[in-house]
Amino acid sequence: MDFSALGWRDAIWIAVALAAVYLLIELARLYRINRPRKKPAAAEKAATEALPAAEPDDWGQSPVQFGEHLLRSGIEAELQQMRGEVGALRDELAKMKAARRVSPQYNEAMLLAQRGMNAQAIADQCGISVGEAELVMALSRNKQEYENHGKNDNQKAG
Repeated sequence: MDFSALGWRDAIWIAVALAAVYLLIELARLYRINRPRKKPAAAEKAATEALPAAEPDDWGQSPVQFGEHLLRSGIEAELQQMRGEVGALRDELAKMKAARRVSPQYNEAMLLAQRGMNAQAIADQCGISVGEAELVMALSRNKQEYENHGKNDNQKAG
């Protein structure tokens, strides 16, 4: 064969053709890699038989029971955390309700009374008289007793 008749134009076409063939081969390899592989039915059956269904291990639990126990304990821990958060939110809501019902002048005094401070400390901190502080404490105490009494009645009825 005489290659002397080939020019630059022919060389470029040959290079393009070789690049296209190479590109097609690589695309075929990528397609084969990304394609999901199917296991033969015999291999699937052997894989399921290889795992013991419910044989107890050294600790007396099967892996399935251990997984269920682990899941249940995680759910119980999350439930306890949520119960704590709900309790804290209930307390905060009760404080907000109490503060909303009281005159804005006595909001801080009511909050301090609910925290258990004595009348003198409330009077000193809020700048009110001791008599006013005692009245706020009595209102706070009566409101809490009323709310607790209502809860107790609801629990007895249920």
